Amino acid sequence: MEILECNRCGKCKEFCPSYLIFLRESFCPRGRFQLSLLLQEQKIKENDKLRKRIFSCLLCGACINICPLQINIPMLIYETRAKMQKKMFNYFFKYFSLYPKFFFSALHFLGNSKILCTILKKQKKIPSSLLEKFFVIESKKAEKQSFKIYNKIKPKGRVALFLGCSTNYIMPSLTESLVSLLSNENYEIIIPKQNCCGAPLLSNGFKEETLKIAKKNIETYKSFNIDGVITPCPTCAHFIENIYEEITGESINVIQISDLIENLPVNYTSESKIFFHESCHSSNYIKETDKILNLLTKLGFHNIQRKSGCCGFAGIFSFLFEKESMDILQKKVLEYEKADMIITSCPNCIMQFKFAMKDKKIFHYLEIINKILTERGEKNGRKI
Repeated sequence: MEILECNRCGKCKEFCPSYLIFLRESFCPRGRFQLSLLLQEQKIKENDKLRKRIFSCLLCGACINICPLQINIPMLIYETRAKMQKKMFNYFFKYFSLYPKFFFSALHFLGNSKILCTILKKQKKIPSSLLEKFFVIESKKAEKQSFKIYNKIKPKGRVALFLGCSTNYIMPSLTESLVSLLSNENYEIIIPKQNCCGAPLLSNGFKEETLKIAKKNIETYKSFNIDGVITPCPTCAHFIENIYEEITGESINVIQISDLIENLPVNYTSESKIFFHESCHSSNYIKETDKILNLLTKLGFHNIQRKSGCCGFAGIFSFLFEKESMDILQKKVLEYEKADMIITSCPNCIMQFKFAMKDKKIFHYLEIINKILTERGEKNGRKI
């Protein structure tokens, strides 16, 4: 990766979620840039303080958008973590990525064993909020994965789904909504056996393992005669297209869902106060929010308010920096206090918000669109 010299303008600090929590130069993109270069040049040695600064980056991409030189700090952080010594928590996320079905089956077991959960928390084997975040949404036990295809006569097009671990194992309703919407648009749909996108692997410094899973996913999806790949997770979308391109030279062609949904023959009106939470990966990487809001406006959500800012989840960040993750989340809780409903495009943001705002209506935009279309279709005596 080509690295340009930072001119130290400091514009990135204002938009960096971790800097706004730690309020120290070494916890901002500019500081991490210098530390990473010093480590590469062997002018400093790896220690716990340095690891804390490198692993406290949320990889949200806010710094890239504001940097005048467009220095890719997240890719530099990936490279730096790959060269660092691996700790036990790194291997936890490694095996989560390689064996997600086993991981979520274990979570399902823990969810049914409150005593074991309590013991693990008391012994501080896991962050106190981690399991609760996964359990705020009632998930089904992991099912046996198999190839699925939804055929159409004279389809408009043919797409494959990349579901992502959160969708696949915790929010299967998103898959159902996505299949329903694409079927309504007369698309033929392929769902191959699902793997992790590899984001947790690379975030924890396992570059070689990420390369292997990336090549495996690229080979799988390029074997189909399809228009492109659809995913309900912006993190997966960014990873399988942009990060795969960075590390392998190839990518998976991702089509934004909003580009395929055209049949909205309804005029739904809502008097509720609705906030649309723009996730970091949606805002800083795949730039899908304008199209999603346009869809929601067509449905009748004319009073929806666009909100941005990190929710504090960020995968490994909420695992290693639980207090800081909760501090970032609390700011959003206060900001969204008066909302009747929160809509977003990110499954992980949904988990984070449902953990903190259990009585609030929080949905993925696919669920909302599919729910309205289905209810209107049933009312009109036709099946959507």
